[in-house]
Amino acid sequence: MNVRFEPQANVSGDASAATQGFGRLSREAAPAFDPAREVDAACAFFERHGYVVLAGCLSAAEIAELNGFCDRSQAERPEAWGLGDKRKPHHRNQGLIFSQPLLDYPELDRFARHPASYPVVQRLLGGEDRPRFAEFNFREAPEGAGPGAMNFHHDAVREDRLTREPYGPCDWLCAIHYLTVVEPGAPCFCVAPGTRRYASLQDAFVGLGEAYVEQPLYGSAGTCILYDTATFHTRLDGDGQQMRRTWHQYYARGGWLRTESRYIRPPSPVLTDWNLFPERLAMSPDPAERLFFSHWNTAMGEWAASGFDPRVRAAMPRGEQ
Repeated sequence: MNVRFEPQANVSGDASAATQGFGRLSREAAPAFDPAREVDAACAFFERHGYVVLAGCLSAAEIAELNGFCDRSQAERPEAWGLGDKRKPHHRNQGLIFSQPLLDYPELDRFARHPASYPVVQRLLGGEDRPRFAEFNFREAPEGAGPGAMNFHHDAVREDRLTREPYGPCDWLCAIHYLTVVEPGAPCFCVAPGTRRYASLQDAFVGLGEAYVEQPLYGSAGTCILYDTATFHTRLDGDGQQMRRTWHQYYARGGWLRTESRYIRPPSPVLTDWNLFPERLAMSPDPAERLFFSHWNTAMGEWAASGFDPRVRAAMPRGEQ
């Protein structure tokens, strides 16, 4: 099946200057940190810029395993990836995406708290017991998909991010692991550093002035990018011919936090209204694992109340995807 992106109009930046954002691309590569030996430096960089690149988070064997899983699941369940005739809006925006692979593939469980990137996630979200699972998916920008001109955007945000003191820890954090080499010419993840305190990209462009930049993030397979979901970002178009495959995982922050005022920050809300957790993880006998998978939305609550009835799951928007 020939999958093509549907180009978006540039409404987040300046369409007269660029097809994406404001076209102010950094000419310097972003630094990459060793997740084992440079945790302090990596966390400090994240706190300043709203993202950080971690080098070599996946072994060659893990990269091969996850790519093999993507190849097999595309062949076995093409509809789940958006390879059939009934492509949904989330497929059209992402190219190909398998939204909920954890539901049916327990061999992926060990990746949900990966030993390379997860300790950094714990630090950034406030401690070992603070991360909460939110979403786990695989995505692919297919070969020959053309330009998508995705707008710069942020993911889930809390309004208090604009003014609260202190800002951190962030509310949600996403980890993107590259499963293929991402070099110039390939679609790459791109961030606008320092923009998480702004309501729009235009506001950030004005507020940051000459400091505003759009940072392409290239890297080898196994590279991990952690970003605050309030940071503006996009998939920067490459030459329209090369493919890119990624594993995306989102984390919420658990626990209550005191601030410098009388306001106490609550745990982060659920990320989506459709995401489901497999019974083996949501009802795990391990208290730490059960806590990690404890941020349930209403859909998850109803599915659990049904005794995890497969018919209830199948009736949900991405229940089989």
